[in-house]
Amino acid sequence: MPHVTEPHGLPDGSNFFSSVRGGAGAEAVRDAYARAGWSVRACGRAEWEAASPFAELVVEGADPVLVHGAVADIVRNAERAVAPLSEAGIPFHAECYGADGALLAELRWTPG
Repeated sequence: MPHVTEPHGLPDGSNFFSSVRGGAGAEAVRDAYARAGWSVRACGRAEWEAASPFAELVVEGADPVLVHGAVADIVRNAERAVAPLSEAGIPFHAECYGADGALLAELRWTPG
């Protein structure tokens, strides 16, 4: 079971899982987080870490592009974690889980 760590209250395991389909590549997703003010850095050949004061996410893959990681206070911050995607017009499906593994929230957005 994940426990909360200091200093940002991030769980020590992933509680946020999102997929992006339909043509937006990992670079477009990475750029969306960077434009939204997140700190973005490479963490592999084709993977990036996007960090904010409330989340540390990994962006990787291709169709689907996966965005996953740790989000502090997931119920309150889930929409903030996907905001860079919707603001960039990138459709997504995201799931948020509690420390016990229970699904707490499911978010979807498609332009329209």
